[in-house]
Amino acid sequence: MASATSDPSKVSIFTGTSQQRRSGKGPRDVNYYKSEVTRLGDGSVKRETYRTDAQGNNAVKIQEVVSKDGKETSNTILSTASAGEKRGLSDSGSTLARSVKTQTGNANEKMVKNETEAAAGGQTSIGKKNAEVIAGGSGNNADNDNSESNTKPAALQSEAATEGTRNKFPNLRYPVNIANTKQDIIKFDMHEYVPSKIVGGEKQVGFSRGELGPSIGSVVLPIPSGISDQNKADWGSSSMTALDVAKVDIAKTAIFDGLSQGVDKFSSYIDKIKKNPGATADAVGTSLVAAAAGVQGQELLSRTTGQVLNPNMELLFKGPSLRPFSFKFQLSPRDKEEANEVIKIMRFFKQGGAPIRSKSNLFLKSPHIFRIKYVKMGENGELHRGLNAFKTCALQSFGVNYTPTGNYATYSDGVMVSYDITMSFSEITPIFNDDYNIDDSFIGF
Repeated sequence: MASATSDPSKVSIFTGTSQQRRSGKGPRDVNYYKSEVTRLGDGSVKRETYRTDAQGNNAVKIQEVVSKDGKETSNTILSTASAGEKRGLSDSGSTLARSVKTQTGNANEKMVKNETEAAAGGQTSIGKKNAEVIAGGSGNNADNDNSESNTKPAALQSEAATEGTRNKFPNLRYPVNIANTKQDIIKFDMHEYVPSKIVGGEKQVGFSRGELGPSIGSVVLPIPSGISDQNKADWGSSSMTALDVAKVDIAKTAIFDGLSQGVDKFSSYIDKIKKNPGATADAVGTSLVAAAAGVQGQELLSRTTGQVLNPNMELLFKGPSLRPFSFKFQLSPRDKEEANEVIKIMRFFKQGGAPIRSKSNLFLKSPHIFRIKYVKMGENGELHRGLNAFKTCALQSFGVNYTPTGNYATYSDGVMVSYDITMSFSEITPIFNDDYNIDDSFIGF
């Protein structure tokens, strides 16, 4: 199920009386909005529009539109939309409707770029029409409905989650007044897991991960002590003796140049051995005898001659590594409101990091995943330049110590006076050189 999300857009909406709106004067609400486009398993396209903050976080869905075969099948304006938003979404000429149309086009372009069909030649005609319809158009400017020669079968879809699976969480913070303290914070945004897709175009072969949808909940906490990161790559020693090189050279010649050339190459190596001094010929011969007898050539050579073939040892790159991260926080609620917030924070991580059962109970789906970031000077501040950034992470463990003081102590309502929570995350994908695509004033990953 491919999806992509537009960047947030600032929109001004009239909130005054009908007469004020007609005159173009009166009070206005200024909000930010973004739209997410998703291609569903049955070929339909869904557009969801959210009210957000300036960074695109704290999203609240206000409209959902679904189109199939170039026709709108549903259009739901949710109760979370204000009166002004409902008017704007219902009027195709309004500022909000025009902004949503632009957002939908941008999100659809992102989605198509990330899909396998985009790598092989672009979007189908029906896909283009669906994208126009969910943006608020009629679909009449799309290609001919009957011209579907480029239509490709839908990718394999995972089974739906069982009833009771939670896909929406609150936005939580500790302390509850942390936004007023202006201190630096760490923010954990939860997202639904997006699986990788196979990419088999002419220029790229491998896997491509689609963009994450909007945040389904978040937790804001003070930056803890003891934070660190460690970037690693997997390097290991490798050996290849002259005999190994000769075998590779013979095999390569036989495969790429033909069997007869391979035989000639083998003969040339035999001639070289015969022309070398007796000690060299004996050493190579001993290695060949060992190979024929099924024993270690270097060991036999060392036992019989006191020497080994030069292993030509070298440290070689073997692959990337995934970075782990651990955090520890002490949560000590000071009143009933903060106690409720602390309990919800622990529930947020425990439930969000749990595997998800499919409806048939035949499969287990991936738990939700997290985007983590350090933020400078409060919740709505900028990305912290002096600390590392994170790629999307999976929560691998979450632990709670209910008696961090060593004694059992509760408030009158049963809430513990303090909790120690520990979290272990690991990035889902490795760090690559081209990931450092921000300016040098940031540490980056």
